[in-house]
Amino acid sequence: MQKAAEAITSAVQALAGQVFPWASEMRVRHEWSYAWHDHQPEPISLPATDKNTPKT
Repeated sequence: MQKAAEAITSAVQALAGQVFPWASEMRVRHEWSYAWHDHQPEPISLPATDKNTPKT
């Protein structure tokens, strides 16, 4: 199940920059029917775009 969750996370991360160009990170919750694994989501960096990178 963990490998499946990681594969889904990777797929969403690959698409997120195209679908949400203003986003600079995403958080993924891993939640199961039973609390066998309690994972607190951490930020995952998305590719930089003109819309999610501060102008200097």
